[in-house]
Amino acid sequence: MQSLSLLDIAPTLAEFFGIPLTSRVLPVEQILKFAHTRNPQVVVLVVIDSLDYQVYSDFADELAVLHELAERNDGLLFECETVSNHTTPAIASILTGLEPESHGIITSEDVGKSKVNSILEILDDAGKPTAVVLETAGTKPLAGRISYVFPVDDREDIIEYDELIKTHTISVLKKHEEVRFVFSHLRAIDRFAHRGWDLRVAARVTNENMSAIAKAVGERNGMLVICGDHEAHLKEREESQGKATVPLIVCCP
Repeated sequence: MQSLSLLDIAPTLAEFFGIPLTSRVLPVEQILKFAHTRNPQVVVLVVIDSLDYQVYSDFADELAVLHELAERNDGLLFECETVSNHTTPAIASILTGLEPESHGIITSEDVGKSKVNSILEILDDAGKPTAVVLETAGTKPLAGRISYVFPVDDREDIIEYDELIKTHTISVLKKHEEVRFVFSHLRAIDRFAHRGWDLRVAARVTNENMSAIAKAVGERNGMLVICGDHEAHLKEREESQGKATVPLIVCCP
């Protein structure tokens, strides 16, 4: 299995779409070949919060859909190094191809202050409409800068929250055929990890949501990219040595 970093995602997608992106990271040729061979109408990137490689492996039964997508139709699976153990800088790196010290988005207060454009804005400016389905605070800087913004208010019921993320993601795929790139963020596993709740429940919920999203992507002849953002913050784990890893799945459902 080829080892990558979360920094590889944005430059690879930018190369596929034929847009400029400022990053020192080179595109991943294996993913580019996969994408060009299939020529998807839309690319959907779903970040699953706290889905590290150990969670992906330990809960393989509960996350069966993810494992099936990685294996179906020559799907690709990579183990990626993370860039941060916190969500906001990690997602900013996923969408820019830059280390946190370069994009400067470390806390939620930094969102909107950075002068670095993400692949969402660059694509939209190039005439390739994009959409984001994200927690409300994260969407505010993107309002008016990309074609479609679907905010979801944070709430205690994280299963309801993820249900809304899934519903909006499927809706944009069904209703807006001009959209070329969609970014969504599921959070149940992260919330359950922080609260010490049964991760099997969160994994099963995530599995169901990803199954529905994959079906909608398949109906649009799209490409689905799934990754974690950082290691799961679990009390029973010792402090990890070095950088944690997360799965990156590239598939055409």
